[in-house]
Amino acid sequence: MGGARLKWVASLAKVGMHAHVYLLLLFVMVVWGASFVAARMLLYSDGPDVAILTPTMLATVRFLLASALFLPLLVRQQLRVRSLKWGDIPTFLLLGQLGISLYFWLQYTGVQLTNSGISAVLVVGLIPLATMLVSGVTLREPFGGKRAVALALGAVGVLVVATQRGLQVALESGFLFGAFCLVCNALAFALYSTMIRSVRGRYPSMTITAGMMIAGTLGLLLVSIVSEDWMSVAALSTSQWLAILYLAVVCSVLAYFFYNYALTRLEASQVAAWVYLEPVVAMALGATMLGEEVTVQTAIGGAIILGSLLLTHRS
Repeated sequence: MGGARLKWVASLAKVGMHAHVYLLLLFVMVVWGASFVAARMLLYSDGPDVAILTPTMLATVRFLLASALFLPLLVRQQLRVRSLKWGDIPTFLLLGQLGISLYFWLQYTGVQLTNSGISAVLVVGLIPLATMLVSGVTLREPFGGKRAVALALGAVGVLVVATQRGLQVALESGFLFGAFCLVCNALAFALYSTMIRSVRGRYPSMTITAGMMIAGTLGLLLVSIVSEDWMSVAALSTSQWLAILYLAVVCSVLAYFFYNYALTRLEASQVAAWVYLEPVVAMALGATMLGEEVTVQTAIGGAIILGSLLLTHRS
């Protein structure tokens, strides 16, 4: 009895020691959950007088601002340590396209064609499952029966969420295409998460984050110079500029820093579990701020995806 009490007291002491980390993680999940709402404000409008951005333009502006903050840090680190090797630059360029340019183009296209709540459910729910599938195929990681069941269950959850408007393809809204982009979005991040293992043991997290973000921004910039109308940026309202600054500074710089800090204090699985709060935040804010409808079918599909993730964790 005494041993159990001592263990309970020790657990409480450990929780107290990491209380500030838990508060930071709560902040990060609220910030990232709200990012779907902020993106929706810039990608979709009900009125003719409100300016909107294309997914490529929004991603370009967001990461130009974020890279402007990361670039001095990367240059300073390189001058002091000279850690970045020339032979790894192609890897960073590819990581940037998978983790930034392609990833956010797919995500913002999905947000534009569906809504912020559904986007959060599909992105957050599918990334762990897609990563498990990609790493199992490319790295030959163990892939048992429970994981196969978890994948099938996750696919059912995605189908429930994506077809809440029926199985007919609504070409005027592009809803199903938006859901398809969100599924591909998860696959792109799974490829990124698998490939980053080749460099994460040789570079500090700041170098990896800054390097891939700047590389992805260069890719977005090249595409947007050729295909985008930059005058659309000048037409944005003050509230929309605040949303972009929120995405760039709070979501892309500050939240990533806090998340990486938490990874140095807690186990990775403990930190990753907090990501499941994102869809809850996105749905709540989308309903209150944008008037989005939270349907029973969306909630059921999200619960199925969460169940598949829990099964994956147990396996």
